[in-house]
Amino acid sequence: MKYQKGDKKIEGKTKIVWEIKDDSKNVIIENKNDITAFDDPSFTKNFKTKAVHATTVTCRVFELLKKSGIPVAYVEQISPTEFVSPKCTMIPLEVVCRRFAVGSFLKRHPELIDEKNEKNPYRFHSLVVEFFLKTTKGELFNNNKELILGGLDPKKGEEDPFIKDPYSLDWELVHPKKPSWQEDSVLNKKIEANKILGKKSKEIVTDIEQIMKKVFLTLEGAWNNLGYRIIDMKIELGIDENGNLMVADVIDNDSWRLRDANWGELSKEAFRQGEELDEVEKKYGFVASLSKNFKSPKQALVMWRGSESDLFPEIEIFEGLEDVCIEEVTMSGHKSTAMCLDKLEEILGKYPGGGVIIAKVGRSNGLGPIVAARTSWPVIAIPATMDSFSSDVWSSLRMPSKVPLATVWPESNAILLAAEIIGQRNPALYQRRQIIIEIQDK
Repeated sequence: MKYQKGDKKIEGKTKIVWEIKDDSKNVIIENKNDITAFDDPSFTKNFKTKAVHATTVTCRVFELLKKSGIPVAYVEQISPTEFVSPKCTMIPLEVVCRRFAVGSFLKRHPELIDEKNEKNPYRFHSLVVEFFLKTTKGELFNNNKELILGGLDPKKGEEDPFIKDPYSLDWELVHPKKPSWQEDSVLNKKIEANKILGKKSKEIVTDIEQIMKKVFLTLEGAWNNLGYRIIDMKIELGIDENGNLMVADVIDNDSWRLRDANWGELSKEAFRQGEELDEVEKKYGFVASLSKNFKSPKQALVMWRGSESDLFPEIEIFEGLEDVCIEEVTMSGHKSTAMCLDKLEEILGKYPGGGVIIAKVGRSNGLGPIVAARTSWPVIAIPATMDSFSSDVWSSLRMPSKVPLATVWPESNAILLAAEIIGQRNPALYQRRQIIIEIQDK
């Protein structure tokens, strides 16, 4: 579809938003070549490929998130520096998610600084999500252009304050880079949550936190798959004309801290740390090229049972995943050995991206060992008669050499193990499994 630019809607430090002629629902977002730091115009630089790299990363990220079922304000990329987005009313919040304790978090929590181990920052088992109020030069206006907050001093670093408890009805604002025990960390400023989020502020905060975690975990899975680690990241959200909350604006190499396996910095943090601009440009180009690999291979979850009476458990965690195909097979390893091996070869040839086989067999388990001995795919056995014939479990546990069969009970854990294995290469599935893991801490 062709889009024709209309009037300029708004221009910021790093992007321009354009109206679209004869289209009242969407806008064009055009990235600029500027790179900024420290909310200080004197630090603004530019390099000629910045807009291209920013657009590439944003579009590949949004496509990944959209495919993973996360609501994003994205339609399609239309040029090397532009993409189309649904019109959104932006929420004046910057939401930050952290896997490691670095940056401004350490300024507020210096107790987590380990000077002897700077290259391995403290890792949070459960993601930390934080809310910051976005202001312009220390002021915030509502949609009617009425001043609803003022008096924050940008020269003192107060411009985008940290919201101490976003679930409260009155947001207490504190300094974003000072520990709570310092007297000047309290800004003596409050703002009513409903002035920002409306009457259902608590519900919206919950939704925002859930979206943020899904975004981070999906990208964490994608970057882990490529051998890199995402340290932390920020997003902005908006509400479309139908009242839907969605990730909006951009997510590019300015939005996160991204490091390689040796903790080398690849993101905007390199620019903040004073690296030469040509080196920064190379890193942005490298990250953009990596983002083109945000793809999940076509994999299979094979639910293989020995007979019709061997019923499988629910596989809810796999539902709706485009890149995971569920193959159901009913065939006895004892009674139809040759047919089982033919079926195995058919499945292996069909899915070069690999997969996991779960074998559920009543009584003596011949199927699991036969299949496990003839494929490099992980094979998980579920002992189907643990309660009534517990002795049958030995046919799944005592294996000859070179038969790497895993046996898992209860069967719900077998499904989760399969999800963890496939999720190593599927960011959406990684996200679903990781959320289950981190919720346990609550």
